Amino acid sequence: MWIWLVLGFLYIINALTAIITVFRSHRDISAVWAWLLVLLLLPVVGFLIYFVFGRKLRANRMQDLMTQRLLGIDDLVDQQQQALAADQPLIGTPGSGGVSELVRTLLRADDALVTTHNDVQVLALREAFFKQLFEDIAVATEHIHIEAYTIRPDAIGHQLRDLLIEKAHAGVTVRVLYDTFGSHDLPNNFWKKLTAAGGQVERFVATKLGRWNPRINFRNHRKLIIIDGQLAYLGGFNLGKEHHGLPMLRDTQLRIQGKAVAVAQARFLMDWNGTSKQQKVKNVDVLFREPVVTGNTTMQIVSGGPEQQVEAIKLGYLGLINQAKRSIWIESPYFVPDDSLLDALTIAANAGVDVRVMIPKKANQILMAKASLFYLNQVVANGGQAFLYEEGFLHAKTIVVDGKYVSTGTANFDIRSFKLNFEIAAFIYDHRIGKTFQKLFLADMERAMPYTQKVIKAKTRPKQLSEELSRLLAPIL
Repeated sequence: MWIWLVLGFLYIINALTAIITVFRSHRDISAVWAWLLVLLLLPVVGFLIYFVFGRKLRANRMQDLMTQRLLGIDDLVDQQQQALAADQPLIGTPGSGGVSELVRTLLRADDALVTTHNDVQVLALREAFFKQLFEDIAVATEHIHIEAYTIRPDAIGHQLRDLLIEKAHAGVTVRVLYDTFGSHDLPNNFWKKLTAAGGQVERFVATKLGRWNPRINFRNHRKLIIIDGQLAYLGGFNLGKEHHGLPMLRDTQLRIQGKAVAVAQARFLMDWNGTSKQQKVKNVDVLFREPVVTGNTTMQIVSGGPEQQVEAIKLGYLGLINQAKRSIWIESPYFVPDDSLLDALTIAANAGVDVRVMIPKKANQILMAKASLFYLNQVVANGGQAFLYEEGFLHAKTIVVDGKYVSTGTANFDIRSFKLNFEIAAFIYDHRIGKTFQKLFLADMERAMPYTQKVIKAKTRPKQLSEELSRLLAPIL
């Protein structure tokens, strides 16, 4: 009898602790219920899971990341907001009009400056990306800034490091900011020769435990490279050959020249100064350069992260979807939308818009893969088309609407990217770039299998149940 009393008492203590733990941090209601479910149904074990997945960053660290505003950015944002209020067009690319509402939304949500006259190159294959990147780094004369989620100690990672060491010895300022969780397999001495050569290396939200960082949420998933203030890379490629053992054959990277480079530079410096304690950059003016080339592409670079009051990248996705008249084509490694995005896609499909979603057939995270299939089922049931990429791992994160408007970057089409991680995405208003992304999607379709109602109905009941159960954890995946 007394054993049951003790167990009952302990469960009550567990329940009270669970309620206090979940409600002491501001979360949306779906995440609250999801964490309560975990903590109540899995006493003790649930708290271990929470320790890894659920803890938020310290308020002062969030504030550091939020308040690192560079001189002049706010003034430019105000000028563009005033121009929009006066119905003055900011979109200068031929044929790219009609998106003023989206532009205004991103300006207000993330101070996302509109930049024109950019030259944008789309790199979709790993070999082409690294070849071009190493060529650009080799000719750097002033500085190289790298912000990465994953840097692997493989042949690619070593080649990158050795090249950075060479440039540091030549007097080029080298700064590397990387995420400790995404780059957990880097040896402790990996950057020793670079720092000895004068390079600077910082770990995002580092702990006293070194490489072993138990915090899975609130990671820096941004991937940026800025060279001499004249060239920027932004996209999904990690700095390594493989992705969790799966050959990563398809991703997307933008090589940008023009006014948008300054926005990418500002983002890097905000993240660097928000992370570094000893090596903050104080004289930032020298790191900005007038672009020497001009193009025809208009774009906004949008940052997302848990420090934001609104989910800027998600708002951008909603704006793109609501803008669609003919087509919405989405590629993402994971597809776990919240209700607002799923409803928007459903409305579009029912209105006759060509909605297509593609995810990889093989993924590196089982729960995310199963939850993705559940939501893919909903897309198909509501009139959309779905595809499973079969040739390697599809890591591209892109949305192309009507062949005119594109978003690509580091944010997956999932709740984690919208709420839990620090992300970055480019919103591009250019018919030429839009057609390029359409061609890439069509090429990927040739390497993918259609995911139809027939395929869904052929699943066994246990498999269907596993997808439905995985969906319950979607708010915290």
